[in-house]
Amino acid sequence: MINLFDLSGKTALITGSSSAMGKAIAQAMGLHGAKVVVSSFESFEVEKTVEEFIKLEIEVIGIPCDMTRKEEIENLISECKTKFGTIDILVNCVGAAPIGGFLDITKEDFEKTMGLNLQAAIYLTKWVIPEMQSQKDGVIIYLASIAGVRGNKNLGLYGVSKAGLIEMARNLAVEFGPDNIRVNAISPGMINTPFSESLIQNEEFMKKRLLQTPLRRVGEVNEIAGVAVMLASKAGGFITGQNIIVDGGTTISDGN
Repeated sequence: MINLFDLSGKTALITGSSSAMGKAIAQAMGLHGAKVVVSSFESFEVEKTVEEFIKLEIEVIGIPCDMTRKEEIENLISECKTKFGTIDILVNCVGAAPIGGFLDITKEDFEKTMGLNLQAAIYLTKWVIPEMQSQKDGVIIYLASIAGVRGNKNLGLYGVSKAGLIEMARNLAVEFGPDNIRVNAISPGMINTPFSESLIQNEEFMKKRLLQTPLRRVGEVNEIAGVAVMLASKAGGFITGQNIIVDGGTTISDGN
């Protein structure tokens, strides 16, 4: 039987991949045979991640990119094509999450959140899709959030931006499915990352949160990476336009 999770011969560009979930996804795809492009804002972190991956015998290059700057996104795509030829898999992992209620939203908050969480993904996708169309093959994965599928008191703007990614996955799956391009979103719940560290250390919050989560624990980044590898490989070959929720059951729980 063929290895359903084999990514040999594929090139994967993962943005926001020098830490946390993005890094775990990049590493998992590399260990499953893909050539990997690591990219994030901090040049030092990109270089450090590339060094780590080389030790794991992953074929990898690093390209720093400020995802709020359209010209840098265009350069990222250009360098990827120069170094590896094609981009077969795009995984968008960047994001900002301002905390506050609806009346607290400022113009700056809105522009930064939508620019980084949604607009950057649109730019990236527009530049990779034509080549995927020409080769009649491609996979796009957006890291969204369960904040995009339920109401949020203090993460409303973040939730709106992530809901936009989820809907974009559906729209693109319909439009480009005939070109054999699959587009999906992954919506993590509470995952053990620096982003959620302050919440995980809050005993009162976690007691309530874990009671709402059937598995009674937070998730690990490798559990997100595994889903990404599945969606990018033959194992997920008939999955498109979906939002895969990976939250230990939080969103389906009645809190008992």
